[in-house]
Amino acid sequence: VLFRSKAVQAHTDTMCKKLNGTLLVAQNDVVLAHKAAGYKVLDKKDQPLSENTCFELASVSKEFTAAAVLLLVKEGKVALNDYPGKYFPTLPYTGITVHNLLCHTSGLPEYFNFKESWWPQGRLTTNQDVVNVLVKYKPQRLFFFVINYKYTNTNYALLALIVEQASGKKFEDFVRENIFEPAGMTSSFYITERASKIGFSIATGHKADRIPQVIKGLDGTFGDKGMYSTIYDLLAWKKAYFTNYTILPKEMVEMATTAQNQLKGSNLPSEDYGYGWHLEENPYYGHIIYHGGLWHGFNHVLLYYPEKDIFMVFLSNYCNRGHRGQTANVLHILCGA
Repeated sequence: VLFRSKAVQAHTDTMCKKLNGTLLVAQNDVVLAHKAAGYKVLDKKDQPLSENTCFELASVSKEFTAAAVLLLVKEGKVALNDYPGKYFPTLPYTGITVHNLLCHTSGLPEYFNFKESWWPQGRLTTNQDVVNVLVKYKPQRLFFFVINYKYTNTNYALLALIVEQASGKKFEDFVRENIFEPAGMTSSFYITERASKIGFSIATGHKADRIPQVIKGLDGTFGDKGMYSTIYDLLAWKKAYFTNYTILPKEMVEMATTAQNQLKGSNLPSEDYGYGWHLEENPYYGHIIYHGGLWHGFNHVLLYYPEKDIFMVFLSNYCNRGHRGQTANVLHILCGA
């Protein structure tokens, strides 16, 4: 164990020569490596990242949205076979359910690709804006009357609003009270709360051109993205969600981490997706649970390998492929496959 721990330390030290971000690797909830390298703004060398720096999680946010929905399913306030029309009566798409939204089998079009002119100008967009655009312009579904799989952020933007309607609370408040606080996640929040986080260390995203990304437009929507967190808060989430079942009961965690996007007949989806999680049946390791994130200069991966209780998270605010392929390398070091 000591040898492998030192090997992980050495490997992550090497990673930090390229990575501008933070990382954490743990096994059996013992932290084997934790590091911060680089800067909150690339060209401001007086603003180093720390292990407590918050990053916009991009699509890693989805696992939290799915957990919030499943909490309401557990309470009987949402049903997996509810039609979105129950919550959005004017939505012009029928025959899809909350289940379809959760596992990306709805066929709803990707709102990132909508015309610029459809959005309100001069302010951040809201989740309600997404609904309004769907209702007003009725962009075509990606597929009709067949079960198919296509990962789209629209699904999770709608799910955040379903959480609000079913709980009677703002999405941010519901997640804080039912997920962040029970898990002990003290540095996690949503884009709508960012301005109030005085004194927090918050990273700025950079695409490959190194230009700092300004918060604008579609940054305002959440559920699909829009959550901010740190490596230590994400370890707390892992413990609460996967180890102690303080967020959801074990059977619901197992449901969320089982492929839910099965297609009919011999059709196979391009990848396996549960409720808020990508899934892989790896030829060397078996069942792996993970999610990536890529949005406005942020690029992340969070991975959990249940068989050996290995958890790792790489957060980056610079899209230079600083952690590309590194989850496999760390698994190789720890499992020796």
